[in-house]
Amino acid sequence: MVKHMIDLGDIIAKGRVECEQVEDMLQVRTKHAIPTQRFDAEHLSVNSYIALPGTYKLPLRIDMNVQLDEPGLYLLVGKGRINFGTLCSDNRRMDDIVKPARKVFFYHNQMPMKEFTDLSVTYDLKEMQILIQGEERYYSQKEKYMKAAEFRERNEEGFTIRIASDKFVNLLIKSIIVTEFEGDCKIIHQGKELPIAITTNQWGAPGEKLTLEACIDRLPEEIQKSIIRMDDYLKSLKILKFKRILEKNGNKITYVSSDYGFSYAIYLGNELFKHSLQWYLITKGKPETWHRKADFMEETLSSLEADNQEFAQRMYNDLEECVGCYGLCLARTRYSFGDRKKYVCHGKLFFQMNKDGFDDVRTFVDEINRVVQKKEVSSKSS
Repeated sequence: MVKHMIDLGDIIAKGRVECEQVEDMLQVRTKHAIPTQRFDAEHLSVNSYIALPGTYKLPLRIDMNVQLDEPGLYLLVGKGRINFGTLCSDNRRMDDIVKPARKVFFYHNQMPMKEFTDLSVTYDLKEMQILIQGEERYYSQKEKYMKAAEFRERNEEGFTIRIASDKFVNLLIKSIIVTEFEGDCKIIHQGKELPIAITTNQWGAPGEKLTLEACIDRLPEEIQKSIIRMDDYLKSLKILKFKRILEKNGNKITYVSSDYGFSYAIYLGNELFKHSLQWYLITKGKPETWHRKADFMEETLSSLEADNQEFAQRMYNDLEECVGCYGLCLARTRYSFGDRKKYVCHGKLFFQMNKDGFDDVRTFVDEINRVVQKKEVSSKSS
């Protein structure tokens, strides 16, 4: 048995990743979108990550003590991966290290945010196990790598181990240990029924009426209050005329300004959420007829820059970069800001998943409201 106590200073950053050693920890922040929503696409790869030095052979166990402030974390081993702490809408949470299937796969991968958490993954020759805080979340004796013809050759070469996180997640790593075993890993299977994967926002009791309050009931109290305040604010904007839509299963709250083709959405996942705004595509009819009623993103950013350059710059950076899901994607939107240009996925602007993020939404929507008011005045005077 060889135990590798990974020196955090030896970890290698690749792509748009910032690393900084803070006391005895490594702080990691990804500055560019990664294709975590398209793990079904063979040609897409995560190109912003941190890598452990060298390669490692099975049987092995990976032990990490980490903290996230927002979803999610991705452990990339060989050709496979394991997702931790992602939203309940994530339907491809794991794939094989030798023969990835790129298909729907669930396991209960929930982990606490803003708390250091022990994650342990064991790849034995005949067993595999995932533990989160010591609780068995996954156990299998039927992984594809175990019977793959190419496994022996791949194992002789050794497997790379990489770690990625979603854009702007603050990842703190206290420790990483990789243990290579000469014989089997002596996995202790806990034997009880594995916890059921959570795949939807769980709200209310059977028969309860779907309401805004019921949808957000599992979120932290501070976030619930922020959403209620945002609801009141958006409904107060007379020119934009927002209409609130609750998705029938309680997984999403959308505010639509149909007169200006603009929407703000909150995606719900029990204790977790994310939120974004965009000038949406109207997709009725054939793809060649798809269009936007309006798009004031560049105009709003320019207007913001006049009063608050730092904020405008940060909002431009927060636009979700296109990661190349489809070669001729009609939702790929090009935006310019100053001398910078980038392609954005569906034109979406994502915000931090905290109170400051809601403050940013309000500042940005305030500016949209001003831009629209100016257009209204100009239209009436011409």
